Amino acid sequence: MSLSKIHEIAATLENEYVRKWKSEGNAVVGHACIAMPKEMAEAGKILPFRLRGAGNADTSTADSYLSRYNCSLCRSCLELVLNGSYDFLDGFVRVRGCDHWMGTFDEIAHARKPEFVHYLKVPHLVNEDTLEFFAGEIKRLKEAFEGRFGVEISEDEIVRYARIQDKINEKMREFYKLRFRKPNFYGSDAIAVMVARESLPSDIFFPLLDSAMAEKRKIDYRAKVLLAGSPLDEIELVRKIEEMGALIVAETTCFGGGAFWNMVEYDGSDVYEFLARKYLENLKICARMFGEYAYRKNFIKSMAEEAEVDGVILQHNKFCDLFGIENAKLRMDLEKEGIPTLVLEKEYASTADIGRIKTRVQAFIERMGR
Repeated sequence: MSLSKIHEIAATLENEYVRKWKSEGNAVVGHACIAMPKEMAEAGKILPFRLRGAGNADTSTADSYLSRYNCSLCRSCLELVLNGSYDFLDGFVRVRGCDHWMGTFDEIAHARKPEFVHYLKVPHLVNEDTLEFFAGEIKRLKEAFEGRFGVEISEDEIVRYARIQDKINEKMREFYKLRFRKPNFYGSDAIAVMVARESLPSDIFFPLLDSAMAEKRKIDYRAKVLLAGSPLDEIELVRKIEEMGALIVAETTCFGGGAFWNMVEYDGSDVYEFLARKYLENLKICARMFGEYAYRKNFIKSMAEEAEVDGVILQHNKFCDLFGIENAKLRMDLEKEGIPTLVLEKEYASTADIGRIKTRVQAFIERMGR
């Protein structure tokens, strides 16, 4: 069954397909942001593998490098790098995300000294100048890949993979719509799908997704909820929320619909200009992007309306300055528009948090009258 296979992949780091990919002489690079141009990497037989905490709550070693006032997702990922769980990676692309992630990559470079670390600078604004700059940064990344891994990345191959990503994004939208009005999948299934996508070659992921979509489930729930906020790959946390009766039918996070819902398709233009526009404009879903609060609020509202949800959960990890501050304003604005909203501050993968979260979710369901 493809859905169970997807959950199996999402529960591991170096999955069987990554091992096969590497056995064929191909490279795998770690990154931590949806601004990473997947098609350009895969065009050079380089698999972009998104770093995640894999439910690891132990940050005892990472805490000696990063302060405990840093995001616990970043500390969990650093812990996995330090303990060797990510040793299958051939290097890292340091994408300019938040300051917590920048500090994490500083410590990876210091403690592990990987042979390849490239800094992909990502602007905080979207305008003519920043799009031109980002197109140049994508070209620099291409040249770095070619120099380090001895590959040639042609524009024709980038276009071919861009069209493959377009197909995957369209299929993902179809999958999401199966969760909206009459849900056929759990939110934990959707998070597993997104984690698998960030861990597999495109030609492996697409048929798995296509097959999994046929495995519709019978779903019981009390309320339908949209999940928004900071990056969340915690499948077990979503399961616990759904066990309370709050079914997650949509996410605007970057491990959810935010990663693909608004992405433009290839239009035949200069491929580097296209990639810059595709990834930078889509990144407006992230609180790191200056002046785009209205965009994010409207994205949450429009998806909430399309999915016909009963309420919205805004979550973030403790000490996440970007989403912690924005979630407070979002809650007030969404409540003013009649959308019941719950803000959940949490620690990544902490079992100590579960009782408190379940109590708050239970009270939220009752407030929604469900």
